[in-house]
Amino acid sequence: MVQAQVLHRLLLVLILVGLIASIYAAFEVLNPALQGTCSINSTVSCAAVDASSYSNVGPIPDWSIGLGGFIVLLLLDIPLFRTFDPRFLYAIFGLSAAGVAFAAYFAYLELVFIHAICPVCTTAHLAGVGVFLVSLTLIRKRRSAEDPDETPSPKNKSPGSKNKGSSKAKARRASESSD
Repeated sequence: MVQAQVLHRLLLVLILVGLIASIYAAFEVLNPALQGTCSINSTVSCAAVDASSYSNVGPIPDWSIGLGGFIVLLLLDIPLFRTFDPRFLYAIFGLSAAGVAFAAYFAYLELVFIHAICPVCTTAHLAGVGVFLVSLTLIRKRRSAEDPDETPSPKNKSPGSKNKGSSKAKARRASESSD
């Protein structure tokens, strides 16, 4: 199994990749000469995506959503790395889930309406999906490490009954509640 420290480093790398891609997307919009570096043809073209009417959500440019999201993810990841407080991990998971929804929406617009893919945007989208998957893996890893005795056994669980885990887990809960 992959250790949590390795997964956390991967989480940081994915956040940084998404942040860099979002920064580059912002620079592309502000300096259109940069769009030529990722415009390969009419289908794989940052310029085609940027020039479309779909590159904004209302008055908000799509790159600013990614940039803001990855900055917040980084700000949540720093204290997570230092403390491994699960609240930061759950916040990263929730924000990355919202990011995956936005990425799916933007990818849909690119494929169905714009008929072009922005490789820089796709890099940010894939980094966001990676952050979501790694944070989900860290949550699962954390839950399984918290109390492996709490996992209900299908053999011992009858319909309508609640399995609260092994006798060791019950004894531990009883001693914790008496404290």
